[in-house]
Amino acid sequence: MKELFGGFMKKGVIIGIIITALAALLAIAGFIIFSKDDLEAAIDEFEDGDYKEAIIILNRLAKTADYDAGEKIYYYRCRSINGLAGQLENRFDDELAETAQEKKDSEDFREAKNDIEDYLERLNMKIDGDLILIPAMKKSRIVPRGKFYDEFTARYRGSALIEDLQFESIQNMGKTEPDKLVPAMINFYNKYPNTDYISGIVRILFDGLQSGTLGASGSEEVLLKIILKYANRYPTSPETGRLYTCTGDNVNLRNGPGVDGRLVGKTAKDDILIQLEKSMDTTQVGDTRDYWYRVASLKGPKGWIFGKFLRPIDLAHYRAAGEVEQWTLDERFAEWSDSHTPLNWTHIPGGEPASINFSMQGDKKIAEINSSKGSASGLYTRYNTTRAFSIASRARFTGGDAVTIFAYAPGGGTAFSVKLSAEQVSFSGRTIPLQTAEWHEYRLSSDDGRFAKLIIDGEAVSSRIEPVKNAYLTSRGVYCLYSSKDEHSRAEMEYIKVR
Repeated sequence: MKELFGGFMKKGVIIGIIITALAALLAIAGFIIFSKDDLEAAIDEFEDGDYKEAIIILNRLAKTADYDAGEKIYYYRCRSINGLAGQLENRFDDELAETAQEKKDSEDFREAKNDIEDYLERLNMKIDGDLILIPAMKKSRIVPRGKFYDEFTARYRGSALIEDLQFESIQNMGKTEPDKLVPAMINFYNKYPNTDYISGIVRILFDGLQSGTLGASGSEEVLLKIILKYANRYPTSPETGRLYTCTGDNVNLRNGPGVDGRLVGKTAKDDILIQLEKSMDTTQVGDTRDYWYRVASLKGPKGWIFGKFLRPIDLAHYRAAGEVEQWTLDERFAEWSDSHTPLNWTHIPGGEPASINFSMQGDKKIAEINSSKGSASGLYTRYNTTRAFSIASRARFTGGDAVTIFAYAPGGGTAFSVKLSAEQVSFSGRTIPLQTAEWHEYRLSSDDGRFAKLIIDGEAVSSRIEPVKNAYLTSRGVYCLYSSKDEHSRAEMEYIKVR
């Protein structure tokens, strides 16, 4: 009887251990699943602009996240509190104007200041944040002290995402501390000389010159280097189109568009000038009819100059060998094995070769796809890279349903891809509006192979793109002008570059 009872006891203990173990495994699995769901929910809240709710979810996740998962959580906390600060500035726009330092002796100043600070105190308790009111002469600001950022950088000192956050702080600095902007931009550029945010830096520079808040004195050489590097990387961008050189000696700059304008400065031959404005109409000066341009120089002079004395910048003259981007593959479709196959490319397995062609546009051969439903089409080249990669292509959508303009498949059944359709571009399940019928440069780059950043015409539109499952792009390499059998696609591509 004892042996029988003892056997039941042992079995009971074993069964209990098994049940406990299963329960623990289920709990762990549930935690992983729901943590992932919670993180995706937090990111959705962030992208929808509900920054407060995103921070609350992320704070909860940060308490139990492992090291790898925590990087994404801490990163989005920083982005969310920056977004929340901007949102609050819009909400308290009138009150921030009342708390300007120039009004500090008024009753409205004290009342508005107390209202904002009381609100921030309650909010910070809910989100464990550090938002504060920063007095300014014309209009006060709401900013985070940097608690979330400090926690992120302390834990993930070498993270590639720090670059994103540092650029975001430069954007905010333009509003809060414009006198510190130029040194901050130069330090950022020196730290990240190949940054994809160079377009953002140039736009901030141009905006500062336009508004008169940018003090470039003593930093002209470095700032010009940044501008020229950007122009060489994005020669067809709107900002590059605003760069001119002066063709005359000692040319007058005036305070208005006309010879009657008061003289405000002079510019020398070959000075690089940045267009700020352009006159509505042309005028006749001597034997020349042209527009007047309001221009700025990094050396200081700003004023209106007659178009006769301007020439669009010749980048070849300023292109130093070390500044030219190096690419492992720089395909401009100059050579073709036959009328449907560019040299060094193959058609996807089972693809319809006749859907791929080229046309001459000036002196360029433009690759084209014109595919019909019922058969897949596309080009492929084997390309093995390290985890870091960058792909750039200038292309446009010309009709049909959609076309994958390019994709990189690292293996394992996943791919990073950029797809164009009418008025929108899609990547990893996300979609943003864009005039896709116009020519744009699309650039996808990654430092670690886990996440990629999408830049369109030099402007970063997303910095956290993950590869997604793809049943068709399975071979490791680069694909372009791809259309599935369920899509009718038409598009054109000037080039594709890979490194």
